[in-house]
Amino acid sequence: MLMCPRCGGENQDKDLYCAGCHTRLPSIVSLRSALRYGLEALDKKDYKKALEKFMEVARQNPSDVDAVFLIAVVKMRNGRGSEAWNDLIRAGLAMETGKCTHCRGTKKCPECGGTGICLMCRGLKRCSYCSGLGSCPNCNGVRPQECRICKGTGQCIRCKGSNECSYCNGYGNCSHCSGTGGCTNCGSTGTGHKLNISRVSREFQGYDSWFK
Repeated sequence: MLMCPRCGGENQDKDLYCAGCHTRLPSIVSLRSALRYGLEALDKKDYKKALEKFMEVARQNPSDVDAVFLIAVVKMRNGRGSEAWNDLIRAGLAMETGKCTHCRGTKKCPECGGTGICLMCRGLKRCSYCSGLGSCPNCNGVRPQECRICKGTGQCIRCKGSNECSYCNGYGNCSHCSGTGGCTNCGSTGTGHKLNISRVSREFQGYDSWFK
């Protein structure tokens, strides 16, 4: 179903113009194409471009539940969980269930306890395995050909010689909450939610794992 972005009227997918206000409607083909481009950006972790594409579809066809769902997926990854759940609830794709089971209602990230700091490097940004030296802690980079740990590279097997913490990529932030300190599952609201994606196209339903 195509919803007219101007008057909100419902139209058939094959309609070229809105039956109510005669506004030109987008084609289903162009909308699906935009979603595909958005998914490609999502797979490349280009969340900004992915969000732009999905929102473009939602603006042209406000009734597109696939676009609404994928917008929420990106927002969850960007630490905007509260917005994501509100969008899903308005679209009838989710409901509140009481206290969040992930943070137990504390609103804090269960991984870092709300500090927003990487647990592995404790915010120092350095690789904890090699203490930021970049060399293999077993052989110290000396005669690495005899080392069974680094197998002749002389480099730290965790940071690959970069000296940076591989868990936070050298940012010092909790990789789970991206440094926000808030529970990503409930969007720092302390409220639990349940997804209902039965109306979402099957090809996109696998992204429900991003809400767990």
